[in-house]
Amino acid sequence: MNPWLQRGSLLAALATLTLLPACFQDNRLPLQPAARQSQAQLSAMRSTPREPAFGNTATNLRRILAQPQTGRFRFAFFGDNRNSSPFTTGANKIYAKLIDQVNRDQPNFAINGGDFTFDSLNTHWRDFEKVNSAIRVPFLTVVGNHDILFGRSYYENNYTPPNPETGLDDYSFDFNNTRLIVIDNAQYNLTERQFQWLERQLQTPMKKIVMAHSPPRHGVWDHKLSPSKENSARWMGLHEKYRVDLVLLSHIHIYDSRTVNGVPYVVSGGGGAPLDKNKSWGQSLYHYVMVEVDASGVRHQLVPVQTKIQTLGPTGFSTGLEANQLNSPQILQQYPQDIIPPEEK
Repeated sequence: MNPWLQRGSLLAALATLTLLPACFQDNRLPLQPAARQSQAQLSAMRSTPREPAFGNTATNLRRILAQPQTGRFRFAFFGDNRNSSPFTTGANKIYAKLIDQVNRDQPNFAINGGDFTFDSLNTHWRDFEKVNSAIRVPFLTVVGNHDILFGRSYYENNYTPPNPETGLDDYSFDFNNTRLIVIDNAQYNLTERQFQWLERQLQTPMKKIVMAHSPPRHGVWDHKLSPSKENSARWMGLHEKYRVDLVLLSHIHIYDSRTVNGVPYVVSGGGGAPLDKNKSWGQSLYHYVMVEVDASGVRHQLVPVQTKIQTLGPTGFSTGLEANQLNSPQILQQYPQDIIPPEEK
């Protein structure tokens, strides 16, 4: 167990940094009902047996909220590095370049939108953690469908424990008069408990940013590895009702930005996994998104990753198959080897 978890001052340090259902609070704001202390989740965080070198959710939220509250901040959002695929070799190298660029940009923090691993096996978690150990800013995560294929135990023991209000890996925190909400839809559909929890989090006068792995089943994002149309409509309806400032998503290996009924949505799935190509929408490139928040609002900018490497395996959007269905020789033989120019090996 890490030494900071053993210190008697932990609860005092976390008194204003309450994980959900208590939100981490900007102490200049009045305490919202949704932001009251959750002893159950704090206890779960303290009992975490291991966290990666770059820290788990509790450690990194503590780092973020120790920063000066200036009214302005930036964070990098990206997803689908999926760098431990058994049949791609370039994804690790692309993701390492992405991390290097984020470090140079020096945002307040970074958030990975999910699919850190190919299939959630322990060896592949360790592969991810080795590459991600280069990150030099506080690092948060949104769990993806690939990360739970063989269970949630690794993620929940080492990253984010389940939220006692929802039973899944949801959390939120308040920073610089902005509420950032992470909703777990790694199993695609939101549950009734999650909908109730999410609506409570949205009931705030602060700016609101929602993050999840899979986009709703809407328009060009419609495919079977996504929430149902009914579930998606209800979810998007909450965004509209409470005037969410930005929704950040991954899952589709592409960059796409569009506004639906007044709510801006961004899909960022270009972290290193094989890109979804030949689309009539979005941009097929490796990238991350820089989000900037200040008194005037919430803005985002596409930041391409400078690389000639290409990873060429299948994607869930193009094949409709999960990772545990992609290991057969028949499927793997359909794809050429990754392209890694000599200067980038």
